Amino acid sequence: MTDQQVTRYARLINVAALLALLGVLAGSLYLQFDIGEQPCPLCLVQRSGMIGLAVGPVMNLLWGMRPAHYALSILAASVGMAGSVRQILLHINDPIGEGYGPAVLGWHLYTWAAVTFAIAIVGCALLLLWTRPFIVVDQGVLTDVRWMRLVSLFAITWLFLDLLAIGVSVLPECGLGMCPDDPENLSGGWPVVFILGLVSAVVAYLLDRRLEARRTPAA
Repeated sequence: MTDQQVTRYARLINVAALLALLGVLAGSLYLQFDIGEQPCPLCLVQRSGMIGLAVGPVMNLLWGMRPAHYALSILAASVGMAGSVRQILLHINDPIGEGYGPAVLGWHLYTWAAVTFAIAIVGCALLLLWTRPFIVVDQGVLTDVRWMRLVSLFAITWLFLDLLAIGVSVLPECGLGMCPDDPENLSGGWPVVFILGLVSAVVAYLLDRRLEARRTPAA
C-alpha cells in the first residue's frame, strides 16, 4: 500500500472506533434522559472511561497517528474496566441478584461496558503493532478529502457535546458532593441523543466550510 492508503485506512479505523464509542454513550444517555435511568457512581466512572478511551482516536484524527495516543486510550480503558468489574462483582455478591439498571440481550450495561473496554484494549494493542502509520508523516484528518473531514468533525463534535451533557446532568443528581449509590430515577425525558447528533452535524458542516474557505485562495 502507498503511504496515502495506509494513512486513510488508519483514519477509517479510528473514525469507526469513535463512532462505536458514540453509539455506546448515546445508548447510556438515551436510558438516562428518555427512560429516566440515572447513572450510579460506578456508572459515571465507566462513562468517564469511555470518554477517555475516545481521546486517543480524536488526537489521532486531529494531529496524526502516534503510539502515545493509543497508550492514553489503553490507560483510560483500564480505568473504565476497573469500574465495570467492580460493579459486576458487587452485583454477583448481591443476595437479590437483580443487578442495577435494565438488561440488554441478557446483560446489564456495566457488563457490556467491560466487554467494550476489553475489546478496546486488545484493539489498541494490535494497532500499536501496526507501525506503518507511525512512520508515515501524518498531519491529521483536516488535510484529508472533504467526506473524511466531515465525518471526523461530526464524530469529534458529538463526543464533545456528550461530555458536556454528562457533566451538566451530574450536577442535579450529585450536586457538589458524593453521588448517591442508588439515585432516584427521573422519567419523562427528552430526545437528547437526536438533538446532540443534529447539533453535531450542523457544527461539523460549519467547521468544514470554514476550513475549506481557508484552504481556497481568494480570487
